Amino acid sequence: MKSPRKTLDFVVVGAPKCGTTSLFHTLNERAEISLLGKDSHLLGKDLELPLRDHTINLNEVIDRHPEKSIVGDVSVWYLYSETAAQEIHELNPSAKIIICLRNPLELIPSLHNQHVKGGDESEPDLNIALTNDFKLESIAAGVHFKQRPRYADVVNFGQQIARYTERFDNVLFVFHEDLKLNYAKSIQRIEDFLGLEIRKDITEMERNKRQQVVNPALVNVIKKKPAFIKSVFRIVVPSKKIRHNIMESAMKRAISDDESPSHVEFTMENRNFICRLIEKQLPLLRELTGRDCSIWLKDNDE
Repeated sequence: MKSPRKTLDFVVVGAPKCGTTSLFHTLNERAEISLLGKDSHLLGKDLELPLRDHTINLNEVIDRHPEKSIVGDVSVWYLYSETAAQEIHELNPSAKIIICLRNPLELIPSLHNQHVKGGDESEPDLNIALTNDFKLESIAAGVHFKQRPRYADVVNFGQQIARYTERFDNVLFVFHEDLKLNYAKSIQRIEDFLGLEIRKDITEMERNKRQQVVNPALVNVIKKKPAFIKSVFRIVVPSKKIRHNIMESAMKRAISDDESPSHVEFTMENRNFICRLIEKQLPLLRELTGRDCSIWLKDNDE
């Protein structure tokens, strides 16, 4: 008798810069959990993010995992995606959903820094980048996105969360401030939510180093690899290994190991705009998450 097909048991859906990398590594320590990978991009087809393998069949991937394991996926963009919630529901309407949230006044600077490093943002100045975002009709294609999500749209949490709460009964909210305050306790909540035996010894939160981009133009060339430069580079340096080493060396020159400031000053106009975004969402966030997020509006200069 053929055993029943395995399914996707749980998904960490984002948002970005909210601790998903730490959750991935901590959950991956558990022998009972099999993860599809960090940011596998197997779902959220509307975003057209690059797949590791364009021929991959998700059901076949799930079936490869150990029979008794809990299969999960972790992505920072499934929350933003307009199709991922329905895609997950079609795979398993009983899937458990973990949503990570963070104060937009902290999330946006961190995401901007990541986009600059990754080649999806050409403007290194946060405030100019935000102003461009507000004014431009469309965002130029980057390395990972055909059209990078606007920063303000990324933190429009209310509508994004509703796509999941409307479809799934089991939704857990994990707040970045709680992860920082007591990481072990937050992980124990997740383990309990997933029906796992709760561990006492849990490795501390792994934080992505906030490196400083010192040469944005060079990062752009390295990441985007314009066709003309790419073809000339291949002719001049035929060895793939040597080309890789040159690119690695150039990237080290473009990005400083000195951490960039974790707190970035917004212009008054940009701060007020983001605060209005938060304020507008507060009633819906309270209704959906059970949490009063008005603390996000406090001046985080303190």
